[in-house]
Amino acid sequence: MSAPHIILTNPPYVLQRETGIFKFIDGMSEYMVRKDRTYKSSGSGMAQKLYPYDFGLGRGVRAGSRWPHIFGPIHSRYAPFPFLPAYASSLLQQHGFRAEVMDCVSGRQFGYGRFVSDLEEKNPDIVVIETSEATECIDIWLSRKIAKFARVALAGPHVSDATVDRLQGDNPHVTFFLKGEYILSALEMARTLRPGAYESTVVKDLDAIPFPDRSFPGALDAVDGWIPFVENPQLQIWGSKGCPFKCTFCLWPQTVYKNTVSLRKPVKIMEEIREAVERYGFKHIYFDDDTFNLGNERISELCGYLKAFGLPWGIMARIDASPLELFEKMIACGCTGMKFGVESFDAGVRATICKSLEHDVLYHNLAHLTRKYPNVRFHLTMMRGLPGQSEAVHKKDMQILEELGFMNKANPYRSYQLSACRAFPGTSLHRELGQ
Repeated sequence: MSAPHIILTNPPYVLQRETGIFKFIDGMSEYMVRKDRTYKSSGSGMAQKLYPYDFGLGRGVRAGSRWPHIFGPIHSRYAPFPFLPAYASSLLQQHGFRAEVMDCVSGRQFGYGRFVSDLEEKNPDIVVIETSEATECIDIWLSRKIAKFARVALAGPHVSDATVDRLQGDNPHVTFFLKGEYILSALEMARTLRPGAYESTVVKDLDAIPFPDRSFPGALDAVDGWIPFVENPQLQIWGSKGCPFKCTFCLWPQTVYKNTVSLRKPVKIMEEIREAVERYGFKHIYFDDDTFNLGNERISELCGYLKAFGLPWGIMARIDASPLELFEKMIACGCTGMKFGVESFDAGVRATICKSLEHDVLYHNLAHLTRKYPNVRFHLTMMRGLPGQSEAVHKKDMQILEELGFMNKANPYRSYQLSACRAFPGTSLHRELGQ
């Protein structure tokens, strides 16, 4: 018996924003793509003349995103790199399996019908879908169609102890269920072909497995465009995996990594960067870590390598995990953008979600960095609807953002996002709220 052909997918995520309808919208998606192309080539006037209707379609993200959601129109650029499918694909290939990634989000492929027909044409034995709570209904609908010609595996953060029994019971057409991080369990599935649920065996040494697969269509189009004036393509990379902090709402550390952290060696990070840039011509590096700045000596060493390499880079980090002098060294070594998770400036609210940021350190570091570096992009993630977060607390949060310069929309170097708090299944916040 030959080894199975495995396709790891990030299916389209498009729906009508007002109604939530996702079925039978392929024609609308094609129409909106044509309208967008006309807009780019001939301007808004010609686009409106040729394509006068706006169907209100929203495009979303799932694989690679810690917060799967619908966020904007079809032409929106944001598309995270699908790390888990890409790492699993490389590991499967290393062990002799025919594996590939099919990423419709970064590849801007919006038709569900085309996705299924393209899959069937490839004649896979197993199709892995990285699912999420936000896309479960879409993924189950697609899995029924795919199950007619291939075995289906549901995988990722939404397949957890909290959901797997229900998912198995409701979906007998799905053969495999890969909980949480599925880099290693995908290999076990390929080797054994055992139906049922697979526990997540978390990769503890990320440097011990192959670099992620970047050979698939759309891989070079994955972009997180929050840093202004960045040249594409952008290399999205993990310098580490996991997070040691215990925020109750945060999905990946709890359901994907089981609170395990893998800190990569700076020399291995640079090996991946050099190989990827030489092969694909990346112009910018974005460290999409859960928390980039873990280990001061390690980050300081990496800064030296990055300065010598010469490409600009950005990070997702924690504002109190490094001394100010290390943040300043990062900037001196080419870091042009930093994302920090704040959620709320209120210490009491942060305590309810176990986000142990000290207010004085938080405010002092932000004030210092934003004042000293006007041309470095700082982006803050804030949340609304956290336990204990009153309207007065929210207004105070917005006031502090204004004091720090984050409310000035004319300044491309300061921005923030305000997300609604969502208690995802498998998180301690979900259990605390009894959901």
